[in-house]
Amino acid sequence: MSMKQRSDYPAYQDYYHMVGATKYRKNLFLDEEMRVRLAEIIREVIQAKDGVDLIECTVAYNHIHVLIKTSIEISKIGQVIWGASSRIIRKEYPILVQEVESGLWGGKSWNAIKDQEHFENCKSYIRRHKPDNTKMD
Repeated sequence: MSMKQRSDYPAYQDYYHMVGATKYRKNLFLDEEMRVRLAEIIREVIQAKDGVDLIECTVAYNHIHVLIKTSIEISKIGQVIWGASSRIIRKEYPILVQEVESGLWGGKSWNAIKDQEHFENCKSYIRRHKPDNTKMD
């Protein structure tokens, strides 16, 4: 499944807000240790990719928010992030394979950041997002 584009304006200074929901919106990340590890995996995957900077990341029970800066095509970054994170976390936590047999991520989307105010609001939203908040706004 490809990522859904949720904005039609150019990205302010190449900033993008990406959201990935678990398949069937299952609450797969109830365990805090697993949420922390998934955030680490996202950081590691992004650090290994030239041309991408991670600004913020948070993991909720059934989705993640990632704010990045990149001039690389966002769909290519999404493939790297969603593919690698699914492969690694499912290998480290086999219970996830039992819960969802065919891949981890269901709905994936991205939104270009519009301006400095939008950037600050998005960054703040991700920082204060609580794991039990299952809304993906």
